[in-house]
Amino acid sequence: MDMHIQTNLQDRATAQPALLPVQQRAYERLVEQLQFQAQVAFVGTRGSGRSTIIRRLAQEHGGKVVDAEAFAALNFSYRNRHQTGAFRLMERLLRRALQEHDLVIVDDHQALQHGGSYALRPGILEPIRREARAANKRLVVVHDAPRPGMFESEEDAWRWFKRVTRDSGRTALVAMEDFGARDYEQLIRGALGERVADVDFDVLYRYASKLRCHELLLACRLLITETSVATDGFIHCLEQYVLHSNLRVNEVEALSFETLPGSEGIIEGLETHVILPFENRSLAQKLGVKPKRGVLLYGPPGTGKTSIGRALAHRMQGKFFMIDGSVNTEPPTAFFDQFQRIVALAKENSPSVLFIDDADVLFGIHHVSGLVRYLLSLLDGLESESAGNVCVMMTAMDPRRVPDALIRSGRVELWLETRPPSAEIRSRILQRWNRPGLPNPESIDYARVGAMTEGFTPADLRRIAADARLLYAADLAGARDAASATDYMVNAAQDIIDVRTRMARTLATAAPSVLV
Repeated sequence: MDMHIQTNLQDRATAQPALLPVQQRAYERLVEQLQFQAQVAFVGTRGSGRSTIIRRLAQEHGGKVVDAEAFAALNFSYRNRHQTGAFRLMERLLRRALQEHDLVIVDDHQALQHGGSYALRPGILEPIRREARAANKRLVVVHDAPRPGMFESEEDAWRWFKRVTRDSGRTALVAMEDFGARDYEQLIRGALGERVADVDFDVLYRYASKLRCHELLLACRLLITETSVATDGFIHCLEQYVLHSNLRVNEVEALSFETLPGSEGIIEGLETHVILPFENRSLAQKLGVKPKRGVLLYGPPGTGKTSIGRALAHRMQGKFFMIDGSVNTEPPTAFFDQFQRIVALAKENSPSVLFIDDADVLFGIHHVSGLVRYLLSLLDGLESESAGNVCVMMTAMDPRRVPDALIRSGRVELWLETRPPSAEIRSRILQRWNRPGLPNPESIDYARVGAMTEGFTPADLRRIAADARLLYAADLAGARDAASATDYMVNAAQDIIDVRTRMARTLATAAPSVLV
């Protein structure tokens, strides 16, 4: 959506909207380039107000804008009378515009190139460029940048442009910058007026620095009935309706830090080093603190690493992005496509957390060995400035399988270990997972069950609580006398102990024959 700020939400006059600071800079650079270059490529993210800029350019310099909408209307009318290739019609449209105007702007280049009947076939612009040069006409072509923060410099944008367009090198380039805090402020004030007197736009920008016009305006629409909007209120609206994780949080088991007994030390570390910069926004802005760029959560299977990740997902909502077993590893190209898409989302919503579950397993898959190099670039902030605001949090069963290159030089800055719980913690975990249904559940001797489950993980203890209810259900179904709730818990724990003892005995017996 383009930015018609005056008409936005309040039906104001239809005068040309005031350009945001970032748009004004792009406009001035376009005008400057056109003084010396007859042909200019204008690159920007969809939703950043490119069309507003080029319409201003056309209005003030007597130009003609050719876009997908104009082509679609002409194409529909023409095809009622003729059958011809759309790309031929597009050539005629462009040539007519060059004949009638000294400045022609081709908007929505990607939409025209991939739209109806391929209106712009590869290479079609080259003869148009030659004709424009011969006639001393000026030509501006607008291209999509796939995402905000894609380019670190003008040179970076130029390399990308030459690669995707196969440009001959005679076109000047103007790459639009990302929005800044002042752009957020002007856009939101233009939409909501004095309602946002209490919004700290620097804090808001720090919280979500990669939003586009339509995303900010969506939040404004949702807040239009409020008499006053504060910083936290605007951010809450973004969290609920605008920012999107790659997870559907309502499909993730509803866990919170308070429901994970024994994880207090780990949670304290996460609260201080990861969550605080997200939630205490004013303090983070004042002190210039950021989340840790690398966190390793390690420990034996079943000790609660994934549960901590699920609780963090619910805590952070649209700021949490997960890579787990649902990301296919074959073929390798499919894996990296999915991985890079999720990383791009994390960058666009930065600051954010990129949670990689069972990372040591991924590192052990030979055909995705390039993952380590990719993470090194991400942790070092080499790919884009926004990567510096992405906290990469990995879980591992065996930290020795995490490549040394990721661990040294401070890339993984915070180590948090999950351990099998003590007897007292085991009792608390059993209480956490016990559900109504057992006879006289308030009489359960949790200390007794906790003492007999030495070496059990939180996952094992959760299973005991579930199995106890199954044993009770079996007695009810068989019309047998019910035992005490403690007995059901003890029996469920003993069943697991017996199974593991038999398994250990079987494996010990089978080992010599395996070695023969």
